[in-house]
Amino acid sequence: MLTSRPKYSIVSVERVQEYTQLESEAPLEIAENAPPADWPQQGNIRFEHVKARYRKDLDLVLRDVNFDIPAGSKVGVCGRTGAGKSSLTMVLYRIVEPEGGVVSIDGVDVGKIGLHDLRSRLSIIPQDSQMFAGTLRQNLDPSGQATDAQMWAALEQCRLKEHVERMVRSSLDA
Repeated sequence: MLTSRPKYSIVSVERVQEYTQLESEAPLEIAENAPPADWPQQGNIRFEHVKARYRKDLDLVLRDVNFDIPAGSKVGVCGRTGAGKSSLTMVLYRIVEPEGGVVSIDGVDVGKIGLHDLRSRLSIIPQDSQMFAGTLRQNLDPSGQATDAQMWAALEQCRLKEHVERMVRSSLDA
């Protein structure tokens, strides 16, 4: 009796070959351009003439985008599907490198610093927020760098401290 091989076996080879041809991301750290240890302090975000596309053969998804978000502002981004809402975040985190223009946070051009220096100092709350397996602390501080005082201060700033305290009390009562 003949046995047939699964049809998808060659797909894994194609996928590996595709991954080996991907361009590498920028360096994780660039010592000569490292931002100050306390950066960012304020959180002013500026996009100046930013252009971006997902691949060289595709159209621009951001065309000459300009805005300045002052520190402490609350901003909502809305628009139709394909308007560029997610692309703004992808460019801010340098998941997609801008083709032109400058993105800066507190005056630091994020395109000139290492990816670890950038991404480890920013946080994002996704549209569909979810908790991963583990403790609340592990979800909020996966790198384990924050002190208890810093964690409580962050929860307080987000107006979640009382809610978490209630959760802790109810778990102790159970």
